[in-house]
Amino acid sequence: MKITGPQAITELREKLQFEIGRHLYGVLGTYAQLALFEQADLSQARDPHGNPFPCPVNLNRALLARIGDDDLRRLVKDEGRRPQAVRRRLAQELDHLLSALLDSSHLLVLKQLELVFAYGLDLSVFRTRATNQNHVLLLVPGERRGDHVILFHEADPPCQRSLPVNLVADNHLWELRDE
Repeated sequence: MKITGPQAITELREKLQFEIGRHLYGVLGTYAQLALFEQADLSQARDPHGNPFPCPVNLNRALLARIGDDDLRRLVKDEGRRPQAVRRRLAQELDHLLSALLDSSHLLVLKQLELVFAYGLDLSVFRTRATNQNHVLLLVPGERRGDHVILFHEADPPCQRSLPVNLVADNHLWELRDE
Protein backbone atom coordinates (compact mmCIF):
# COMPACT_ATOMS: atom_id res chain seq x y z
CA MET A 1 0.00 0.00 0.00
CA LYS A 2 1.32 3.42 -0.93
CA ILE A 3 1.07 6.20 1.63
CA THR A 4 1.70 9.93 1.78
CA GLY A 5 4.79 11.51 3.29
CA PRO A 6 2.95 12.68 6.44
CA GLN A 7 1.55 9.17 6.89
CA ALA A 8 5.07 7.71 6.64
CA ILE A 9 6.28 10.18 9.29
CA THR A 10 3.38 9.20 11.57
CA GLU A 11 4.17 5.50 11.16
CA LEU A 12 7.85 6.15 11.84
CA ARG A 13 7.16 8.27 14.92
CA GLU A 14 5.14 5.42 16.40
CA LYS A 15 8.00 2.97 15.80
CA LEU A 16 10.60 5.35 17.30
CA GLN A 17 8.99 4.94 20.72
CA PHE A 18 10.37 1.40 21.00
CA GLU A 19 13.96 1.05 22.16
CA ILE A 20 14.35 -2.72 22.14
CA GLY A 21 14.58 -4.71 18.91
CA ARG A 22 15.53 -4.03 15.32
CA HIS A 23 14.89 -0.54 14.01
CA LEU A 24 15.71 -0.42 10.32
CA TYR A 25 13.15 1.46 8.25
CA GLY A 26 12.83 2.35 4.61
CA VAL A 27 10.95 4.87 2.51
CA LEU A 28 10.57 4.00 -1.17
CA GLY A 29 9.73 6.26 -4.08
CA THR A 30 11.12 7.92 -7.16
CA TYR A 31 14.06 10.27 -6.77
CA ALA A 32 11.63 13.18 -7.13
CA GLN A 33 9.25 11.77 -4.49
CA LEU A 34 12.13 11.18 -2.07
CA ALA A 35 13.45 14.71 -2.57
CA LEU A 36 9.99 16.14 -1.90
CA PHE A 37 9.58 13.88 1.15
CA GLU A 38 12.90 15.12 2.50
CA GLN A 39 12.09 18.79 1.92
CA ALA A 40 8.41 18.88 2.82
CA ASP A 41 8.01 16.16 5.44
CA LEU A 42 11.31 15.19 7.06
CA SER A 43 12.44 18.79 7.48
CA GLN A 44 9.29 19.51 9.53
CA ALA A 45 9.11 16.19 11.39
CA ARG A 46 9.60 15.82 15.11
CA ASP A 47 10.43 12.66 17.03
CA PRO A 48 8.22 11.45 19.92
CA HIS A 49 10.19 13.72 22.30
CA GLY A 50 9.53 16.81 20.18
CA ASN A 51 13.05 17.03 18.76
CA PRO A 52 13.49 17.65 15.02
CA PHE A 53 14.52 14.73 12.87
CA PRO A 54 18.18 14.87 11.87
CA CYS A 55 19.07 15.98 8.37
CA PRO A 56 19.58 13.07 5.99
CA VAL A 57 23.19 12.05 5.45
CA ASN A 58 24.33 11.58 1.85
CA LEU A 59 25.93 8.17 2.30
CA ASN A 60 27.93 8.31 -0.93
CA ARG A 61 29.63 11.56 0.10
CA ALA A 62 30.11 10.58 3.74
CA LEU A 63 31.65 7.24 2.78
CA LEU A 64 34.07 8.78 0.30
CA ALA A 65 34.96 11.55 2.76
CA ARG A 66 36.20 8.91 5.23
CA ILE A 67 38.79 7.78 2.70
CA GLY A 68 41.65 10.22 2.16
CA ASP A 69 42.34 11.55 -1.34
CA ASP A 70 45.52 9.50 -1.75
CA ASP A 71 43.78 6.33 -0.56
CA LEU A 72 40.85 7.00 -2.85
CA ARG A 73 43.14 7.43 -5.87
CA ARG A 74 44.89 4.18 -4.99
CA LEU A 75 41.56 2.35 -4.59
CA VAL A 76 40.34 3.60 -7.96
CA LYS A 77 43.62 2.61 -9.58
CA ASP A 78 43.56 -0.88 -8.01
CA GLU A 79 39.85 -1.53 -8.50
CA GLY A 80 40.25 -3.49 -11.74
CA ARG A 81 42.96 -5.75 -10.34
CA ARG A 82 41.74 -6.09 -6.78
CA PRO A 83 37.97 -5.58 -6.65
CA GLN A 84 37.59 -7.66 -3.46
CA ALA A 85 40.09 -5.46 -1.63
CA VAL A 86 38.19 -2.35 -2.66
CA ARG A 87 34.88 -3.92 -1.59
CA ARG A 88 36.37 -4.93 1.79
CA ARG A 89 37.71 -1.43 2.38
CA LEU A 90 34.39 0.20 1.52
CA ALA A 91 32.50 -2.27 3.73
CA GLN A 92 34.84 -1.53 6.62
CA GLU A 93 34.47 2.22 6.16
CA LEU A 94 30.68 1.86 5.95
CA ASP A 95 30.54 0.00 9.25
CA HIS A 96 32.80 2.57 10.95
CA LEU A 97 30.76 5.44 9.48
CA LEU A 98 27.47 4.02 10.74
CA SER A 99 28.97 3.46 14.17
CA ALA A 100 30.28 7.03 14.34
CA LEU A 101 27.03 8.56 13.13
CA LEU A 102 24.95 6.55 15.60
CA ASP A 103 27.26 7.57 18.44
CA SER A 104 26.17 11.18 17.90
CA SER A 105 22.46 10.52 17.27
CA HIS A 106 20.22 7.53 17.90
CA LEU A 107 18.20 8.37 14.79
CA LEU A 108 20.03 8.27 11.48
CA VAL A 109 18.48 9.13 8.12
CA LEU A 110 20.47 8.01 5.07
CA LYS A 111 20.03 8.93 1.43
CA GLN A 112 22.08 8.42 -1.75
CA LEU A 113 23.13 4.81 -1.13
CA GLU A 114 24.24 4.06 -4.69
CA LEU A 115 27.85 3.14 -3.77
CA VAL A 116 26.60 0.43 -1.43
CA PHE A 117 24.72 -1.23 -4.27
CA ALA A 118 27.28 -0.51 -6.99
CA TYR A 119 29.95 -2.38 -5.03
CA GLY A 120 27.61 -5.08 -3.76
CA LEU A 121 28.34 -4.33 -0.10
CA ASP A 122 26.67 -6.47 2.54
CA LEU A 123 23.45 -4.69 3.49
CA SER A 124 23.12 -6.50 6.81
CA VAL A 125 25.40 -3.86 8.35
CA PHE A 126 22.38 -1.54 8.38
CA ARG A 127 20.23 -4.07 10.23
CA THR A 128 23.06 -4.89 12.63
CA ARG A 129 23.62 -1.23 13.53
CA ALA A 130 19.88 -0.46 13.79
CA THR A 131 19.27 -2.28 17.05
CA ASN A 132 18.03 -1.40 20.51
CA GLN A 133 18.14 2.39 20.93
CA ASN A 134 19.54 3.03 17.41
CA HIS A 135 17.10 3.73 14.57
CA VAL A 136 18.12 3.94 10.88
CA LEU A 137 15.86 5.24 8.11
CA LEU A 138 16.90 4.56 4.51
CA LEU A 139 15.53 6.78 1.73
CA VAL A 140 15.74 4.47 -1.26
CA PRO A 141 14.59 4.90 -4.84
CA GLY A 142 12.43 1.87 -5.42
CA GLU A 143 9.00 0.34 -5.65
CA ARG A 144 7.18 -2.78 -4.57
CA ARG A 145 6.48 -5.33 -7.27
CA GLY A 146 4.51 -8.17 -5.76
CA ASP A 147 6.55 -9.62 -2.90
CA HIS A 148 9.77 -7.92 -4.04
CA VAL A 149 11.18 -4.44 -3.73
CA ILE A 150 12.94 -3.28 -6.87
CA LEU A 151 15.54 -0.60 -6.24
CA PHE A 152 16.50 2.00 -8.83
CA HIS A 153 13.28 1.09 -10.64
CA GLU A 154 13.53 4.17 -12.87
CA ALA A 155 16.81 2.92 -14.35
CA ASP A 156 17.29 0.40 -17.15
CA PRO A 157 16.76 -3.21 -15.96
CA PRO A 158 20.49 -4.11 -15.82
CA CYS A 159 21.00 -1.31 -13.27
CA GLN A 160 18.07 -2.30 -11.05
CA ARG A 161 18.60 -4.24 -7.83
CA SER A 162 16.36 -6.18 -5.46
CA LEU A 163 16.17 -5.38 -1.79
CA PRO A 164 16.90 -8.56 0.20
CA VAL A 165 13.59 -9.89 1.48
CA ASN A 166 14.43 -9.95 5.20
CA LEU A 167 16.51 -6.77 5.39
CA VAL A 168 13.65 -4.41 6.31
CA ALA A 169 10.50 -5.76 7.95
CA ASP A 170 7.42 -5.24 5.80
CA ASN A 171 5.77 -3.03 8.44
CA HIS A 172 8.92 -0.87 8.54
CA LEU A 173 8.93 -0.18 4.80
CA TRP A 174 6.71 2.53 3.29
CA GLU A 175 6.20 3.38 -0.37
CA LEU A 176 5.33 6.99 -1.15
CA ARG A 177 2.44 7.93 -3.33
CA ASP A 178 1.99 11.27 -5.00
CA GLU A 179 0.04 13.63 -2.79
